[in-house]
Amino acid sequence: MSVRGIRIWRRNDARFQPSILVEKNGLDGSLLFQGGAVATLDSDSTEVERRSYQKIVDAYGLLGVLAITKDESVLVAVTGVLSVGQLYGADILKITNVEFISLRTFGSVENVDSRIVDLQRLLSSQMFYFSSLQSYDLTRSAQHRDSHDGSDARFFWNRSLHFSFQRYGIDTDNWLLKCMAGSVLVRVVYVGANTGRVALISRLSCERVGTRFNVRGANYLGNVANFVETEQLLLFDDKECSLLQIRGSIPLFWEQPGVNVGSHKVKLRAFETSLPAYHRHMSQLQHRYGEFAIVNLLGRKEGERVLSDAFKTQHKNSHFAPIVDFIDFDYHAQMKISKEAIVQLKKKMTPHMSKHGFYYSMDHKLVKRQTGVIRTNCLDCLDRTNAVQTAIGLQMSHDQVAFLNLNAGKVNVEQRVEEILKDLWQKNGDQCSTIYAGTGALDGKSKLKDASRSLARTIQNNLMDGAKQESFDLFLTGAAYDPRLFDRACNILPPSLIQEYADAVSQLVERSPEIAEPQQIKIFVGTWNVNGGKNIHNVAFRNESSLSHWIFSSSMTRLVSVEEEQLADIVAIGVEELVDLNASNMVKASTTNQRMWCESIRKTLAEKAPFVLIGSEQLVGVCLFLFARPKISPYLKDFAVSSVKTGMGGATGNKGSVAFRIVVFSTSICFICSHFAAGQNEVKDRNEDFATTLKKIRFPLGREIDSHDVIFWFGDFNYRISLSGEEVKTAVRNGDFSKLVEHDQLTNEKIKGQTFVGFNEGQLTFAPTYKYDTFSDDYDTSEKCRAPAWTDRVLWKDQRKKGKTTLLSYDRSELKTSDHRPVGAVFKVETFKVDGKKCIELIEDVVESMGPPDGTIVVNIVGKPRFPPQMFPPIHEKLKELGAMVQLSKFDNGDLWIVLNSGEMALAALSMDGLKLGSEQLQVKLKSPDWAYALKPHLSDFDLESFEVSPEEETLINGADGAVFEFADEDEDSISVMSLTLTGSAPDRPRPPSARSEAISMANLEWPAERQDVLSTSMPTRASSASLANSSWYEHVPPLAPPTTQQSNNNKSPPQQSCLFNPFTQSVPSPAAPPPPTIPTRGASVAPGPPAVPLRKAPPPPPRPVIPPRPKNM
Repeated sequence: MSVRGIRIWRRNDARFQPSILVEKNGLDGSLLFQGGAVATLDSDSTEVERRSYQKIVDAYGLLGVLAITKDESVLVAVTGVLSVGQLYGADILKITNVEFISLRTFGSVENVDSRIVDLQRLLSSQMFYFSSLQSYDLTRSAQHRDSHDGSDARFFWNRSLHFSFQRYGIDTDNWLLKCMAGSVLVRVVYVGANTGRVALISRLSCERVGTRFNVRGANYLGNVANFVETEQLLLFDDKECSLLQIRGSIPLFWEQPGVNVGSHKVKLRAFETSLPAYHRHMSQLQHRYGEFAIVNLLGRKEGERVLSDAFKTQHKNSHFAPIVDFIDFDYHAQMKISKEAIVQLKKKMTPHMSKHGFYYSMDHKLVKRQTGVIRTNCLDCLDRTNAVQTAIGLQMSHDQVAFLNLNAGKVNVEQRVEEILKDLWQKNGDQCSTIYAGTGALDGKSKLKDASRSLARTIQNNLMDGAKQESFDLFLTGAAYDPRLFDRACNILPPSLIQEYADAVSQLVERSPEIAEPQQIKIFVGTWNVNGGKNIHNVAFRNESSLSHWIFSSSMTRLVSVEEEQLADIVAIGVEELVDLNASNMVKASTTNQRMWCESIRKTLAEKAPFVLIGSEQLVGVCLFLFARPKISPYLKDFAVSSVKTGMGGATGNKGSVAFRIVVFSTSICFICSHFAAGQNEVKDRNEDFATTLKKIRFPLGREIDSHDVIFWFGDFNYRISLSGEEVKTAVRNGDFSKLVEHDQLTNEKIKGQTFVGFNEGQLTFAPTYKYDTFSDDYDTSEKCRAPAWTDRVLWKDQRKKGKTTLLSYDRSELKTSDHRPVGAVFKVETFKVDGKKCIELIEDVVESMGPPDGTIVVNIVGKPRFPPQMFPPIHEKLKELGAMVQLSKFDNGDLWIVLNSGEMALAALSMDGLKLGSEQLQVKLKSPDWAYALKPHLSDFDLESFEVSPEEETLINGADGAVFEFADEDEDSISVMSLTLTGSAPDRPRPPSARSEAISMANLEWPAERQDVLSTSMPTRASSASLANSSWYEHVPPLAPPTTQQSNNNKSPPQQSCLFNPFTQSVPSPAAPPPPTIPTRGASVAPGPPAVPLRKAPPPPPRPVIPPRPKNM
């Protein structure tokens, strides 16, 4: 590969559609790209065709064709390489530059899409490698080549760029490269007269890829971030010896968002949601590598402690605990005590290293197979992981050298190999770190060097990671679909199918009801502007109603009763003005109130049934909480968060929106909580706030708000009623709400098409919710005397067929601690659960009905050896009559080949077989008559078992073994937010900030500097193992009984101060006094206490089916 063997030509004649011609040294003929199709030309046709073309670039190879928009595709050519050595006779080349050649336009592709510049920077960043020979596939380890056919799809980064070639029957092995990402390091070793090679190859998986703070943990398929397979390879003569190690992020649902230094707090989601992903990840490792052991290097400080404990607990309660050893080693703490501490870790790992061994072959014959691997992780799988994997590699290198019998008479070979490997491991760590974090690894040897790299990482994370993440997504998924179709396809189809059968996606989505079973769920959506919590401690109103009067309103009793079967499955609550909207909070908003609200909502829900916290996000005063029942949480996937500031034109967050995206079974749902511009006459500003939010809210992979099946948009929209205050109050007293609706600004703006186009809202049959005197039923009596208005609203849009989302109730509640009244709505939503077997059948049916993927027909004239060119125009006219468009045509061995715009058109063109044109009779056939049979074997390879919750995973979810979560004493705050399925009881007093973890479950909530007793009334006690065991399993155990409010009479505890009041709970009596009777206030209804739920005897758990994992495309 010392010369550029690829020549690329373009036809620049504007009279014809754009066309690209590609030639390659050593291959006869060429490739012709035209009209979205590709075909091979023989040498003679190439010579004729090339006369009208101009050469535009020489290249070392082609990565394939990438769709960057629905109407634009580019050919990706490698124009710069750097050799890193030779393996198996092949040059290993690092990509240093690429070019993108437009296949649909004549101009520069950079002018078509600005993302191309960032993508070119990514592909030229020296992280991609390829082999110069087909015989050595760099995506495969030595053992994989010996036991599997085909490339390893996990490390085949440009696999999707090959699909368009495979569609037209092009031999991709001859024309295209296979590239991997990661690191390849090769050194030559001389042993006497013989020459050997030592190589270290780290292959980064493309199944869950991204930058350091954009991608963490696992996805619902069980793929983890920063998963790297590292191969330590020794080659001498005809002998090869290979050792594999793996690393990867902790396989739970967690993230580490933030942009400022020190603000990257670990956020961990509820355990129930992570269980299927954890099981899938471990099953995949077992299937691919056999036995494996886990080495966890997380520490005991800050968020790492919570994450590490969650990892250990999830493993302890999985089926893998008895067979997979979990080695826990606090690397930082132990190495700080003594640099020799690594020896103790090596002693724990040595039995596994000896048992697993390594791969060895001689004369291309298998001698020894590696039977297992060690999986190492720290927080980001970089610096600490590098150090431990280096220690493993160096220790095993002695056995490798001994097995290769290299030390016979040459005692220094082992030492030389070890010195080489030390250098390779150090460089390997730097390269892996650069890909994920943007800088080299921190090795701890130089404080100045580590400090400079830490600073560089901060700059990288804040300024460049977003563009890099978008480039990763574009390269791996393309952008051939509109966001709505792409989102629906991802929810119902296996991920690999979406790109491999791109033309079938639209029909598959359209026919998705055939493979889905309806699942009815209930969703409660609530919004409340709490006025900054100004009256949170006012002792005069201690008998105020609790949150249950809102979430479980008496007006919804028949809809949301105390029976668990009637409860909402998902609860979404938006809070506005959670903090005072002052300058200091706009710079850095306090999260104390967010933590209190999170706990208070959780405790209110726990009065009825267990709920888990899925997400919590705050943008200054806007905060969104999402809770779900444990029974549905394993079927929630693709959770994502986005927010946008709209205050002062987007400069500040005093106004703005927070949005959650989640998929329930196969139905995508978006929740948006907004606070729009205030003022009686600022209608235009509010419309602009809506438009800005709709435009700027973005989720991963380019998803927008309108990409989702169902959208719930709620909050304080601040739309007013265009009447005087007295007119409004008179209409309210008379119950004449229809008059107010006629003058409601939001209703009128919707009719005009200025805002919330396509959204629905329930009838406004309740009084305006703003503005009240606090703790009063009187509307604003202040000097400003604002006119009452329905500022607080809940709207929704279902983009599926009508009737899939039904509003059951829409009402307000009489909580009076704010100048707003809370509003709540209950919905019944029909979701769909995909049936894997039916999915395979539908795929085969759709692909078969669509005709051959190449859309190519072969035409000749009966009785004539060669097709006469003068017959092409009348045939073209006949095809136009059928509605078929000719994308490309060529002559091949005397026949006319015509590529049509679809396979369906190719099937329709078969009707021309036997047609007479003048005196000539046509013979028309398909180029690929057995295309349907050829496609079926590929369909059986899709791993549908990892796309849906398997019966074995359901057994785990239903608590076959029970869950036990053990924390140290100082972790009580972590339990409170990570185990939100617990019902509340009288809590212990919170510990000081120094004893607390900064990490919580999907909520970046910080403890206040000074503790007040009001917090102790809302924080739960540290749960016992037994209670935690019941909290995670919901079907085969009796339900937890609703708690009763009790006051401790322990004289040793200091009495609670009666001057502090938490309005989220019922009234707080003094320790010695019994609870006072609740006195109903005007307009407020007092719900009776929940009845006792009879305990049910747990039925025996179902037997655990043994399901072998379906093999993936390797």
